[in-house]
Order: sequence, then C-alpha cells, then structure tokens
Amino acid sequence: MTPRVSHPRQVLLVQLRRLGDVVLTTALLGDLRRALPGASVDFLVGDRAAPLLEHHPQIRERLIYDREHPTRTWRAVRSRRYDWIIDPQSSPRTAPLALVSGAPVRAGFAVRGWGWVYTHRLPRAGRPTEYVPRERQRLLEMLGVSVARPRTSLVLTSAEGAAGDELLIAHGIRPDAPVIGMVLSAGESAKEWPAGHFAALADALADAGIQPVLFEMPGDAEKVARACDASRRLVRIAVPGLRAFMGALAACTALVSADTGPAHIATALQVPRVTVFGPEPPAAWAPPDDPSVIALRAESARGLGIVPKRDARASTLTAEVTPAQVFEAVRTLLARGGPGAGASGVRWG
Repeated sequence: MTPRVSHPRQVLLVQLRRLGDVVLTTALLGDLRRALPGASVDFLVGDRAAPLLEHHPQIRERLIYDREHPTRTWRAVRSRRYDWIIDPQSSPRTAPLALVSGAPVRAGFAVRGWGWVYTHRLPRAGRPTEYVPRERQRLLEMLGVSVARPRTSLVLTSAEGAAGDELLIAHGIRPDAPVIGMVLSAGESAKEWPAGHFAALADALADAGIQPVLFEMPGDAEKVARACDASRRLVRIAVPGLRAFMGALAACTALVSADTGPAHIATALQVPRVTVFGPEPPAAWAPPDDPSVIALRAESARGLGIVPKRDARASTLTAEVTPAQVFEAVRTLLARGGPGAGASGVRWG
C-alpha cells in the first residue's frame, strides 16, 4: 500500500515502555535518517525509559508521555502535525494517540481490538519468530523505506563515559584486567538466572583473573545481598541512575544477564554480552550472526518456542543453564575481542 504522504517532513516514533523495547526501537532511526534525510524524526517515550534517548543525534525531539494526563500528550502530538506516526508498541495506550494525532499515515501492528486505527497494518499473529528490530523494520518497509541490517544505538557523552570509569575505579576495579558486569533482575521472575548461579560464576571468573561486578538495579537489594553472601568475590555497585549505569556498563568488558533490558542496552553501547534465556527463544531477542552476543538456553528447551509464564517449565529453564556454561561463553567472548572491551581495552586471550 502506497503511503498518502510519500515524502514526510515530520515523523514520530512511538515506544513508551520497557527499557529493552525502547532500545530495540532505536534500530529504526538509522533507516529513517538514510531514507528521509530532510525529515525531522521525533521519539515519544515513557518517563522511565526517557533517559536512554538523551543526546541521541538521530532524534530531533524527545517527547515524554504524560501518564497522569494523557490528553496533554495527545494535544502535544497533534499540534506538531506529523506526516507519519510509526507505532511499534501498538497498544491500547498508543493507538488512540495515533488516531487523534491527525497524521495521514499511521503504521502499526494488526492487533485485535485497536489495530484498525492504523492506515498501514502489519500482521503479527502467524508470522515466524524473528529478531524484534527486524520485525519492526517491516513497518518501515510498508511505507517504502529501505532498511539495512538492524542496529540499535545509544549515545553517551564523554563526561558520562569518564564518570563510568571513575565509578568502577572508586569500587576497587583495576583498569589492567577484564571486567564482567552482571545484572540479576529481569522484570519477570521466570526469566531470572538464580542469584546462586551468579555467585558461582563470580568465583570462577575471579579465579581466572577476571573482575566480576554486580550492578544493583532498583528493587534488586535482596537478590544482590543473597549473591554477595554466596560469593565474597563480587564487587557490588548500587546504580545511582540509568545514565550512570550506562556509563559504568560501557566501561565493562562484557555483560552477563538474563533476557532483560540491560542486555539490549549493552548491545546498543557496543558492549559484548552473554544472555541466559528461559521462557523466550533467543531468536526474538538476540541479534543473529553477531559475534559480540552469545545467547544460552537450556538443552531441554531445544525446539521449543515461547514457553508461557504459567507453564511449570518456565521457571526452571533459565536455571538449567549452568555457571560453567556461562563461564565458557564469557571466555569465548573475551577471546574474540572486538568493540566494547571496556575502558582498559583489555582482551582475554
């Protein structure tokens, strides 16, 4: 279907919630900039994820959704007279906004109940599983935008990068050895790798001369305490804020986590990662053919797609991935080297 405005002057991307989803949606920015060099591209985001998009050179304006007074956001969007609205979230919260925006072109997913508000609808049900940014690029393809290999991107200032280095050094991290960052939380308990596994991994890393750093995210204090009780080798760093976390993460050699937002932040900052998957298949959430990403899932999940969270297997799949498997994956990443080796530039050979 040909868009009614083939040469838009103003484009709005909409992704309000979940850190990982916002990061993954940044993959569309490069495609839009290449295809529409004269257009202004704005990004509507929720307040929690908004710091991710600070300083991004491919975004003209970052709009923050007003949860208390959504109609204020509706009016702000309508007043800008966007030609295109691209809504990968396609939710009951974002669909009405797209409808009242006045934009003649509205691209979203053909979801039941509210998908009708989009002028260009992409079927989601029945389609094969693919890397989420690639799936979202298909919204652009419906509008005639040529896309490249999906690459997410976030930007740090030099001051933020230096502050990240300093935060690690202040906690005793040496610049002459690899640093493996760790994040315990995953938003959903069924997706989390056990705290005891992180502790065992930390001991193995420290024995190999690799420094394990455990980032304490908001709400993680109890889980982090359990991990630190099980391993005295962990360096615990409470995260003072999202941008500070990004700076500290960029100073790490690699990240180990479950399938969670910080894993996608790492990739967008070109920090290698090992990601432990449980209920969700890696094909949807790990970039294919990327040597800086190693995705691990239990052998018992081989051939399984999405395992519903209520399924008894969901809470056990992640735990079946052993600390020894993750340790070997970390060694493989460090041997590969490449971008994101941390501030020290150290490689493990």
